[in-house]
Amino acid sequence: MIAFSRLVLAAIAFAGALASPTSHVEAKGLSSANFVLGRDNPLRARQNYQQDYTTGGDVVFSPDGNYFKVAWDTEDDFVVGIGWTTGSRNPITFSGNLGVGSGTALLSVYGWSTNPLVEYYIVEDTASPPSFGTYKGSVYSDGSEYTIYENTRYDAPSIEGTSTFNQYISVRESPRTSGTVTVANHFNAWADLGLDLGSLSYQIVAVEGWGGEGEAAQTVS
Repeated sequence: MIAFSRLVLAAIAFAGALASPTSHVEAKGLSSANFVLGRDNPLRARQNYQQDYTTGGDVVFSPDGNYFKVAWDTEDDFVVGIGWTTGSRNPITFSGNLGVGSGTALLSVYGWSTNPLVEYYIVEDTASPPSFGTYKGSVYSDGSEYTIYENTRYDAPSIEGTSTFNQYISVRESPRTSGTVTVANHFNAWADLGLDLGSLSYQIVAVEGWGGEGEAAQTVS
């Protein structure tokens, strides 16, 4: 991963440009709504996935339903968040804050696909951002331009174990900590650039950070 996920996601060491989840990731079921109108309908089940991974330091992560908060003071990488076991093209709404005293941090929609194995990010806010990879293009969505990057990770941790895989990354030029992400706009833009996703795995709103201290809180729907 550069480090992200959309369920409850927590950290992975930042190697080179971005980081990826390992076997330390745990999924924990949350109660769901009593109806589901289909994967692509906004009235789908509520959040049902949490991923919590840290590589060291002091990271306090507190999820509660569709809300989470995290405070950290660590040189190591962490990623936390909440979302869904299976991702979709549905819009995702998030509301909260991201405060960074030092180091690098990211607030993103984060997820994976399989066949092909791809790790993806839609970065909404950053502090001291890393290099994201090779410039591919741009897309306008939700009131801002996003720059699109591709990065290849070699022999890196992934949801399928140590693998080589690509990362697709959209980075918002006008940062925000609340709003709605029209996920389909990014998936379509990536596809137009030849950046194809496979079957969607988990998808979360995530906070990732390393090399400093800060705090964040988000409500996700």
